[in-house]
Amino acid sequence: MNIDGVFLHHLIEELKPQLEQLRINKLIIINNNEFAFLLQNKKYLYICLNSNSPHIRFSIDNEEFVKSSKINPFLTVLKKYCESSIIEAIDQIENDRVLIMRLISFDELGYAKKINLIIELFGRNSNAILTDENDIIIDCYKRLLPNDEDLRILTPKIKYVPEQTTKINPFTCNGDLLINNFQGVSQLCFNEMVYNNSQQIINQDTQPSLIKLETKFFFYCFPLKHLGGNVTNFNSLSELLYNYYFKIKQESHLNNEQTNIHNFLSKSLKRAENKLEKQKTEESDAQANLKYEKIGNLLSSNLHLIKKGDKAITVYDYYNNCETTIQLDPLISPSSNMNHYYNKYKKAKRTLDISKEQIEKTKNEIDYYKCLLEQLSVAKSPELIEISEELNLRNTKTPAKKKSSPNITIYEDEYNNYIYVGKNNLQNNYLTNTFAKSNDYFFHVQGYSGSHTILRTNNPTDSIINLAAMVAGYYSKGRLSSNIAVDYTLIKYVKKIPGTLGSFVTYTNQKTVFVTPSNEEIEKKLKRIK
Repeated sequence: MNIDGVFLHHLIEELKPQLEQLRINKLIIINNNEFAFLLQNKKYLYICLNSNSPHIRFSIDNEEFVKSSKINPFLTVLKKYCESSIIEAIDQIENDRVLIMRLISFDELGYAKKINLIIELFGRNSNAILTDENDIIIDCYKRLLPNDEDLRILTPKIKYVPEQTTKINPFTCNGDLLINNFQGVSQLCFNEMVYNNSQQIINQDTQPSLIKLETKFFFYCFPLKHLGGNVTNFNSLSELLYNYYFKIKQESHLNNEQTNIHNFLSKSLKRAENKLEKQKTEESDAQANLKYEKIGNLLSSNLHLIKKGDKAITVYDYYNNCETTIQLDPLISPSSNMNHYYNKYKKAKRTLDISKEQIEKTKNEIDYYKCLLEQLSVAKSPELIEISEELNLRNTKTPAKKKSSPNITIYEDEYNNYIYVGKNNLQNNYLTNTFAKSNDYFFHVQGYSGSHTILRTNNPTDSIINLAAMVAGYYSKGRLSSNIAVDYTLIKYVKKIPGTLGSFVTYTNQKTVFVTPSNEEIEKKLKRIK
């Protein structure tokens, strides 16, 4: 479901006091459909123009946005005009799904000028339009020329005209409840009006509500009593929108950086898998070509019987106790024919000598890419940047400053035991090979790629061992499984596999515990301090 005009009315009322008169410090381009303003108060105003989830909201606590390395022409223009501008006011056009941010921008000489950023939340027709103070379009996200279905024109140097409607604004005009003739009132909201026999329910206090009805979820700015179901309330509409779109619907909140990494890894994995198949075929052919040694030996034993110009010779095969016919090249000498078969044998033997090493190297490469794809699926902004840097994919003009240590996740329990979690190769290598002490405990899930988890404790009780194992399980590919096996051992028994990509290790003297990963249990018993 999408936002309607009534929801947007209440959302704007929520945003106004925290938004107006603030400066926009920076525009973060997330991908072609999403961007965020970093405001003066260090909050992000997130704007999404995806066709299935168009909305605007404040960021929630600890939510981060990674700047895309791709350049979007409209968002580049938006960045030029909006960065360092002041948000003078935020309004709605009547009760339509259209929001206007009135900005005071400053040119290169410091002169103030007024501009408008208009956000239209029309589902697949969602748009963003930048205009001057006279409503002349500077640029827009989607440019429109008139066609049979839509006569609107949205293109630079044309005056912006909102969509026209004959419906009435429910906040300023009264109507009957026989038919939905209200502007910006969705069918859900209209059904609630009919259920309560009152148009005025839209004026009630905001109560951000997530409604679960069997297997479906709905959200609105106040409870929808006609639906029934289980209602969960949130502190703000921004928090409600985040939970609905990115937790319930699990929208892919991927930016261009993540998409580029995913595409790069997928192509690299496919290329490595094709290489492995080719190497296995070459190994099989080489194994078959070892037979040429025997043919060379048979020719050597019968070389005196071969004359130049012979196309074949039949000899006794003392390997198989039978006669066999060997094909010859009549244009070369008998000894050259013999050497030809010996050379084919030697080539096959050389291929076999190196094929095992090459195949193992390619298998490690495949495991590496699969591991990175798994790490990417759970990566937050800091881990995403580290994965990108590991693959040398970040297109930056100046090299980033080298960090003293990567962004390790750290948990602490009530007894001052610490659990450290690596969520990518950079973090795993740092934790296991640099940070951990010899008497720390190393945890890893059996049979799955996943995090290197380190437990630092002076009292390794069963309780903290199981908790550390649960953390390791939760940050692995087996997080949705039950009763998974987790190995643990002292860090001094862990060794990095030499010559391999990634953070693969071997370990000895391990013990095994079985746990069912549960984030609720982890949050209940551990405090995340980083």
